[in-house]
Order: sequence, then C-alpha cells, then structure tokens
Amino acid sequence: MHGGARMPQQMSASELYERGFVLMQLRMFHPAIDDFQTAARDARYAGKAYVPMALCLKALGRQEEAVAAFRQALTSPLVSPVEQRHILYQLGQTLESLGRWAESLEVYGWIRTGDPGFRDVAQRMKYVSSGKGRFYLRIRDWWGALVNGVGTRRRALLPHMQTVLAQTGHGSGWPVETRTHSDRSGISCSLSSDEAVGIYVQSGSPSRRMRCQEKRAS
Repeated sequence: MHGGARMPQQMSASELYERGFVLMQLRMFHPAIDDFQTAARDARYAGKAYVPMALCLKALGRQEEAVAAFRQALTSPLVSPVEQRHILYQLGQTLESLGRWAESLEVYGWIRTGDPGFRDVAQRMKYVSSGKGRFYLRIRDWWGALVNGVGTRRRALLPHMQTVLAQTGHGSGWPVETRTHSDRSGISCSLSSDEAVGIYVQSGSPSRRMRCQEKRAS
C-alpha cells in the first residue's frame, strides 16, 4: 500500500538474541527473558538462548526455572566443551543453593571428569559431601527470613516516617541484586549476574559466535 504507514519489521532471532544480552547487561531481566524465549523458537537458537535465559532467571531468584533452563542449554550441539563446563558449574551452584545436594554433587563430578582442575570444583565436592552446605543453607534461610521481616515492618511504617527515611538516605529499596560473600569454607556461594554474564560473553558477541559457527557448518 503506497503512502501508508509501514508495518514494523519483525525482529529476527539473531536480533532478539543480541538485544536480550544488552537488556541482561542492563539488569532488565524480565524483557531479556522474553527476547530469549522468542529467539529460542528458531531451531538455530533453541538451545543456545537457554544459557542467558537461565542467568536472568537466576538473577531474579527463580532458581528452579533456572535449573530447567541450564539443563535445556546443555542439550544444544552449539555449546562448546568450555562453555559446557561453565554451564554445568552454574547448574551445580544453583542446585546447591536449592539444597539438592546429590544432584549438585553429580554435576560437579561431571565437570571434574572432564577437567579435574576446573575452578573450585574439587573443594565444592568436598564441601557438599561434608554436610557443611546444609548448615550454611539453614543459616541463609534464617537470615533471609529475618531480612524479609525487617522489610515487611518497613513497609508498614507511616507515610511521613517513610519520607523521613528517604530524606536521610535510609529509605531506598533493596538492590536488584547483591554480591554474595564467601562462606566459612572459603567458597564463594554464587556468582553475581555480572560475573556470570562475563564468563559467557568473554569470547565476544554471542550472535557473532553463532554466525561464525553457521558459516563453518555451511
């Protein structure tokens, strides 16, 4: 139709995949997940898109969904052995945070089989096997309940009290994400999303890697 308004062109899977990464790095996790889910409908991106999707879900605290996404990502033939170990490591940590000790131990075992010196896998296996992880998880849950209680009481404050808190710099909301600290075993409990993203994109633009793989395959 001449002279009429043009319909917006539908974004390709590659463009959605690339935009999803930008959104993820900006901590806009929900729209990033939407882009990755749409990109995954393309068979060429079906497995690959689950990696950043899982990282976004993990950053949002949706650990069970992140586990499913990590497992789905591992089925992709486009994932390199190096990336596979990093994905497995993230999967193991996520299972560990959920208290799924046997599964996390199994995943760490797979990593150690392929690369015995990979990061702190040997130490993590020892830690999980010793039962110290269970103790840490109980402490973490207790602390989380305490923090949530404080947040609930804060929301119950009168409006004028909230204004005073805001003016003094104590009324700001909780950050989207906090960096975890090492536990008593000396093991970092988890990576921040920024570090996780860094691991995955360290070799360059994901869509550029994908295009190179597609050229080699053709």
